[in-house]
Amino acid sequence: MKDISKYISVSYRRTHMFINENLKNVGITSGQYMFVLGICENPGCTQEELSHYLLIDKSTSAKVISMLESQGYVVKKPNETDRREYHLFPTEKAVEVNKTILQVHDKWQDLMTENLTEIERDVFGRLMEKVMENSVKNCR
Repeated sequence: MKDISKYISVSYRRTHMFINENLKNVGITSGQYMFVLGICENPGCTQEELSHYLLIDKSTSAKVISMLESQGYVVKKPNETDRREYHLFPTEKAVEVNKTILQVHDKWQDLMTENLTEIERDVFGRLMEKVMENSVKNCR
């Protein structure tokens, strides 16, 4: 069997390099862009919901959200029934930058799969989803 971990690792690192290079002009890093996407796609979500959606631990989420808040991309509003919980909303700045993020994200996906047919892309996407689910299930 080929070394799948190597392929995933290299793709992961190159993805971060591409994202960092292509989003540096808007001030978003590879560690932040998925949070901006998630908050723009799910305005009003809680930090816990976003962590679950992105499959990222709560402490990492808290750090990134705090940074995005200080940079003016996110507004935290307290839950009216539970003051310890906050709902996350994108600012206009986030909504605007989200358009660029989506363009960069789509371009990278196209580049990574440029020599695959549509059928291969579809199968690859479904297989990667299964690999992700297995990795989540088997490593907590």
